Amino acid sequence: MQTDTLPTTKRQPHLRQPRLGGSASNFATNKPHCFFAHVAFAFDPRSHAAPQATANLLIEIGYAALESANRKKHVALSGLDEAHKAQLASETAMAAATEYLKAEPEFRQFPAQRFVNFEVAQPTHISVQPPVTKVLANGARIWRLAESEADKLRGEPRSLRFPDIEDRLAAHPFLKGMSPHHMELLALSAMPTEFDAGQIVFRAGEPANGFYLLETGRVVVEAKAEDGRSVPIDTVSAGEPLGWSWLFPPYLWEFDARASEPCSAICFSGILLRQHRDDDLTLSHELHKRLSEVMVRRLQAARNRLISK
Repeated sequence: MQTDTLPTTKRQPHLRQPRLGGSASNFATNKPHCFFAHVAFAFDPRSHAAPQATANLLIEIGYAALESANRKKHVALSGLDEAHKAQLASETAMAAATEYLKAEPEFRQFPAQRFVNFEVAQPTHISVQPPVTKVLANGARIWRLAESEADKLRGEPRSLRFPDIEDRLAAHPFLKGMSPHHMELLALSAMPTEFDAGQIVFRAGEPANGFYLLETGRVVVEAKAEDGRSVPIDTVSAGEPLGWSWLFPPYLWEFDARASEPCSAICFSGILLRQHRDDDLTLSHELHKRLSEVMVRRLQAARNRLISK
């Protein structure tokens, strides 16, 4: 079964520029945003690795669909930069795919549904584009693809690209004690990455498309002072998680993060992880519990630093 794909390069591993969210260079305002989705269906949520049915979709989000989605947020579309439009488009595309699949009789019998692969797509990669399957009320267009056409859009199975990802997850202190089922779900959203010393991991105000588990190295979290200077407010070390803005709307980073030394990390796709979390309340509970404990520890450490000054 195929898994979600994210780009893997040493210099550009950020989740702020993945296929899920895109960047200004990837999208022009007058062009639609296109996404490929590979969805698995099963009778038991734990059997996602051996689904009873699958669907391959190409979803096109044009200006009308994007404007409709943004209108619900009470923000002018013209006020969003391209990165934020791309993030909004990815959320709109997943919602459109979900709406379409719920209306399909062949999938209603399956209580478990997972977006195993969800990424930006280039529809020109399809040799013969079939007639559109469904146009939703907001203008989103959806194509059902045959396996032969879908194979041109999706990447290699995660088991081929990252064969040790579950072992690396199991070895990380933040995930100690998690069940094998939860590890499998997290692995669907995970990819390894690296940062050079001085490399920006993410910037305040940009879409929070996921979070990181540091395996080696350290990352400094910084805020901007009134004079524009970057002021260190926290340091995240190996064995700790980095970033929780992906959990809370509007899913934007609140601070900057910069690697203070070479780092290796596992990064997670926020949009896929939120779907797995929403589908599995026990996973949601585990993630919130662990992240809450980290938040409390860091707030206490910050308070102690202020008192000691």
